[in-house]
Amino acid sequence: MYDLKHTRDSAAQKLLVTFLTLTGLMLVGRIYFFLDFLPTNFWGHNSVAEVFSVFLSAFRFDISVASGLIFFPAVGTLLLFPFSINNGRIWQNILTFFCQTILYATLLSIVVSHYYYYYYNVHFNVFFWEFWENWENSKLVIWSVYDELPILEITLTLLGLVVMTHYLSLILRLWLSPLLSKYYDRKIILIMLPFLLLVGMRGTFDSLPLTMQRYREQVSAVAHLNSIHGNPYYELYFSWHDRSETSDTNAIKKMLKKSTNEIPQWYDLLANMDQRRGFKGTDESNYLLEYQLPDLSKKYLKQKPKHIVFIFMESQSAWLADYKDAQFQQSIRKNLNKLQKQGLSFTNYFAAGSGTISNIMRINLSIPVKRYFRLHNTAEIFKSFPDTFPRIMARQGYLPRYFYGGSLSWHRLYHILPNMGFQQVFGESAIKNVSKNRFGAHDGDLFELVHQKLMQAKQPTFNFIMTLSNHPPYGVPESFISPITYENTPQELKNKILDKDNFNGRMRSLAYADQALGNYMQKAQESRYFKETLFVLTSDHSHDMNLKWESEEFYQQKKIPLIFYSPNLLKITATTYENQGSHLDLPATLLSLISTSPAKLHSWGRSLFEAPSNKMLFSFHINCLDDVCRTKEQTYVLQKDQYLTLCKETWCSDKSKQLSAIENAFWHSGYNYLFQYRIDGKTTPTFKKQD
Repeated sequence: MYDLKHTRDSAAQKLLVTFLTLTGLMLVGRIYFFLDFLPTNFWGHNSVAEVFSVFLSAFRFDISVASGLIFFPAVGTLLLFPFSINNGRIWQNILTFFCQTILYATLLSIVVSHYYYYYYNVHFNVFFWEFWENWENSKLVIWSVYDELPILEITLTLLGLVVMTHYLSLILRLWLSPLLSKYYDRKIILIMLPFLLLVGMRGTFDSLPLTMQRYREQVSAVAHLNSIHGNPYYELYFSWHDRSETSDTNAIKKMLKKSTNEIPQWYDLLANMDQRRGFKGTDESNYLLEYQLPDLSKKYLKQKPKHIVFIFMESQSAWLADYKDAQFQQSIRKNLNKLQKQGLSFTNYFAAGSGTISNIMRINLSIPVKRYFRLHNTAEIFKSFPDTFPRIMARQGYLPRYFYGGSLSWHRLYHILPNMGFQQVFGESAIKNVSKNRFGAHDGDLFELVHQKLMQAKQPTFNFIMTLSNHPPYGVPESFISPITYENTPQELKNKILDKDNFNGRMRSLAYADQALGNYMQKAQESRYFKETLFVLTSDHSHDMNLKWESEEFYQQKKIPLIFYSPNLLKITATTYENQGSHLDLPATLLSLISTSPAKLHSWGRSLFEAPSNKMLFSFHINCLDDVCRTKEQTYVLQKDQYLTLCKETWCSDKSKQLSAIENAFWHSGYNYLFQYRIDGKTTPTFKKQD
């Protein structure tokens, strides 16, 4: 029979062992993360003292988590003591089960967090929660993860942590038991423990507890040290916080209601930042930004295109063109480089959103919303907006059509695309008798469908084509042989590679995607529609390819291509533009080419063919004003349109504050338009001839 004293003493020991084991596990996980993702030449630019300081700061988060996890069992044990415990074994079993559960949950979270970072190059974010909300999407992610991640390594790591946890707990029990018996009264310890845990949970003596301190990501000027500062539990907490904050429509409506007096100021500020943009409206429910399109059609085009082929390439990064090795470029970008050299291209172009689906929304709506807001989960709003990209193209005389090699059930495309204004939508079901990868039809087969539909077209068409072969797990046709591998990769790029097999898979899919594009363009050139078609090529987003990147390369790393190509229609060819832009600017850029009369466009974007009065960029990854850029974590100075250096000067700080105000106006005015138009049911035609 377990008496009260035995239960009390055993509980005190068990809780202390669990606390120490938890903090030890999180320390081990942080050390492993630090070493596994250590950038090259790290020790040449950073001191041991700074590393130690960050680890010491991070330890507060570990203490906070460990304190929070054992607080309630500690309180429960304390509350039971005034009462008779007739069967102490029951409580011991409950406490043992709880302590073991949180220990193994912790080591699992450490492993999952580590390889989540390995896969996405970020800690837990809102997309982690999105995974659990749609099983169809989740299955695709699971298969992608299974093919791309080192499953054997993950399994061995997890098993190693299980063994380490077991023996660490055992050693601590053997060490603590005689120590506590000899020097301390475990009753006192147990009574004091809940109060100590409360202090530990708070994590700091500052006015704000750790849970309120978003500056946790900026403890150092070194990006790698910032990345090790949190722990899995806190990253999950903040990612949930971000999800709730940016995706909760009710919260956004409340924010707009509280900010009613600021709304006209947002629009007025944005209007004054661009000589072609105006602000009109009588109250917050009908405020509009009107962008005066530059009349560029006569300058750039011989005649208005009969067809527009818009190719939305999967994970095509602009930085791949920086490696000048002839064999490398010939292998993975032969055809894309050819189109770029013969067309009009942009060297400072970025994704507006975080991923494929978010950028489909941002291109077709041209409405800015904050980082993680999921437009695709509010598809009903499109019924209230006449000025989506496909609807505008329809008013220009084009039949808007969407082509995708995968399933239209992905993110409910079957519902969203028609609501957006696409009059014809083709998914994998339209591509018959072809081999497919896990996500859908290969790019070559998708382009064949596009070609056949264009050959049959009896009216002008706007064709939005979304490729997928360059998406993990890189299921290209088995007969395709990759011309580039780790062995014949340029040395400069080879030095960045972390996983040879993963790199080889990506090179193979890039090479196939380029070949499929080239084959299609060759077939198109031999067709009757080619001479009357304007081709526009961009990417859904960039991809860092799990390489080692330095923080100063962030700007270069996130660029994506934008190319306009038509040797028979374009008057100007073989020209590059340095104007900064994102997906939000694409509709205005295209319309400035094809519109044959002066027009205004309701849009937060602008034509990239014309240099703005103020050099600004708004994208998911980075925002810039002149040469000052802000990422999520830091403020930088942009050097030679390529590299970032940390902002330290007073003028830079002042410019950053100005950028912050413009950012606020940019994102929040987008929300205002989005929700006011949805709430009030008002629609205002915003693409019209100039009076």
